[in-house]
Amino acid sequence: MRRVLLRTLFLVAAVVVGTTSAASAAPGTQPQGSQDLLAKVVVIGVPGLRWSDVEASPELTALVNQSNVGSITVKTAGPHTCPIDGWLTINAGTRAWGSVPDQGCGELPGVVDGKIQGWQTYVDRQAEHHTGAPLGRLAESRDRICGFGPGAAVALARTDGTVANWTESLDPALLASNACGDAIIDAGPMPLREGREEARKKVADLVAQARAADGWVLLVGVAEETAVAHQEPLVAMQLPPDNGPRWLTSDSTRRPGLIQLTDVTATILRGEAKELDPAGSEQPGPLDGNEIHSTGDVHTDAAAVIEDRLDTNERFEHPRPVLGWLAITLLVAQLAALGWFLITRSRRARSTSVFTLLTQGGFFITVFLTTVTQWWRWPSPGLSLYFVALAMSAAVAGLAWAFLKEYAYLGILGAAYVILLVDGVLGTPLQFGSMFTDGPVIGGRFYGFGNSTFAVLAVAALVMAGWAAQRVLDRSRVQAALVVLAIGGLAIIVDGKPGWGTDFGGIIALTPAVLLMAWLTWRGGITWKALLGIGVAGVLAVSAVAFLDYLRPADQRSHFGTFVARLLDGDVNDVLIRKLQMSLGFFDSVAGWAMLIGVLLAMAATVWPDKVPSEAYRRFYVSKPMVRPTLLALSTCGLIGMLLNDAGVVLPAIMAGFALPLLVAHLLSVNADQQPATVSPEPHLVQES
Repeated sequence: MRRVLLRTLFLVAAVVVGTTSAASAAPGTQPQGSQDLLAKVVVIGVPGLRWSDVEASPELTALVNQSNVGSITVKTAGPHTCPIDGWLTINAGTRAWGSVPDQGCGELPGVVDGKIQGWQTYVDRQAEHHTGAPLGRLAESRDRICGFGPGAAVALARTDGTVANWTESLDPALLASNACGDAIIDAGPMPLREGREEARKKVADLVAQARAADGWVLLVGVAEETAVAHQEPLVAMQLPPDNGPRWLTSDSTRRPGLIQLTDVTATILRGEAKELDPAGSEQPGPLDGNEIHSTGDVHTDAAAVIEDRLDTNERFEHPRPVLGWLAITLLVAQLAALGWFLITRSRRARSTSVFTLLTQGGFFITVFLTTVTQWWRWPSPGLSLYFVALAMSAAVAGLAWAFLKEYAYLGILGAAYVILLVDGVLGTPLQFGSMFTDGPVIGGRFYGFGNSTFAVLAVAALVMAGWAAQRVLDRSRVQAALVVLAIGGLAIIVDGKPGWGTDFGGIIALTPAVLLMAWLTWRGGITWKALLGIGVAGVLAVSAVAFLDYLRPADQRSHFGTFVARLLDGDVNDVLIRKLQMSLGFFDSVAGWAMLIGVLLAMAATVWPDKVPSEAYRRFYVSKPMVRPTLLALSTCGLIGMLLNDAGVVLPAIMAGFALPLLVAHLLSVNADQQPATVSPEPHLVQES
């Protein structure tokens, strides 16, 4: 049996890989009647074109039922998406950086003697910020492409900044001629106040002229009007529609009704781009976007479509701000209740404190379940989300306490485990637009599990694995270890499988933690040789999954396969540098250092429990054999995630924010008259190999 378990521990990676590979399918939404892209593609770019503009314009409203529609996220490499950032991103086919953060957007550069003024400045800016954006890729990859307007000149500039087949304003005859295989038209930014109505009419007129050229017209917002403009997904329409007006999508978002800016370049190039060296030390990379196509049911009610798009903007606008207010509310409630208990030591104060702590735990479930209520369609969406989330969190806490009493934390963790597994298998519908998922406004994850979601799943999976293993531990340590592998392995599969969780960084952290926990369950301690073997097995598991994903067609790869492609092409320096900068960026504030100190103290408490000034915790630590392996696995997962993930210290901080309140609630609710216990470290926890 020991040989069987040993092989299971080190071959769990192969099981995960095999299951993932066999179950994997092309993850993207399948198009329904994709447009024949052999036709001329005419892109009309309008910085700041919003769905509120469509609602206010009869001319633009009339286009809705004649178009495949959606919203476009215009996040680029920099903190702002000024027009220069948007047009450079279309130029490169990957997120570019054009503006200066502490300055306004300014005017677009002019064209003098057939060359963009100050072109080298923009090239140098890509190297400075490690964007890896190969400026000039669109024009170098596509012949007979024409441009009209200042933004189009930027989009069509070649590697040296020269521009061909470009005029300052639209020439309908040239657009309709064979000299233009494809075209880009800059309609100019929408005015902030006066003149917006005239600008809308101008856009509708440009669409009519482009359609007269017998083209596949794509009307999109390409940037914000100014650096301080309200950020939201902008308008995207494609006409004439193929097989009836439907919803725009692409394999880069895998969401009906949503595309991103880099999809525009991929659509013009039909997914095939010339390989160019970006500025700086980075290596050439693939297109970031995918070709745009249509999907879903036919829509025939323009008013309903516009309302849906406006509601969608509400859905992405409010979660982040509301998350901050909810966090403050829950923290204040917990501190107030805990202070009341410490002062009075009354039974009511104890119960109130336990309830507020459980409510905090319930919030980590509610953050996903609130999307089921479609709060963004309610009056005052932000306020509605706030009160709905609080009510649902309290309801989860109340139900768990009513049925499980001092073991309410197990009910909350078990619910989180099941909900996230089901959500992952279904394609993560609860993630999209939730408070824990980066919305399209900031160009974050469009599908799969993000860092925050993974943190919740990791805590739930490891604790539930420890609880289940404890149930069979007296019968057989081997069986208990296999239970850990089963529960933890299922979480790894759902979290990592392309098309489900698609979380590359997550399985890097969770796999070694599950293997370590299984080994400690089986043997009670661990040798340095076994610890090294667990690390190697985890690396092999992650590498194998990523390589299998890489073997799929490029337009079907997830983050795993894309990373391998960049690695094989030698184009990972810019990715790693950006991720490192994001990770270290949290230490620019006091909050980042406070999180780090808190996380390190929490981890230390799992290794040296006898140093913790809490008799209840020390008693709990030795109360059951599976407590130690579970806590050590949690610390391992958090530590690896902090070191290897772009979320940095935030990932283990979220794990602690979920686990600690539930642990404290349990310690407060157990009988206070238990005898104290002295923690004696197991001498074989780490043995000499």
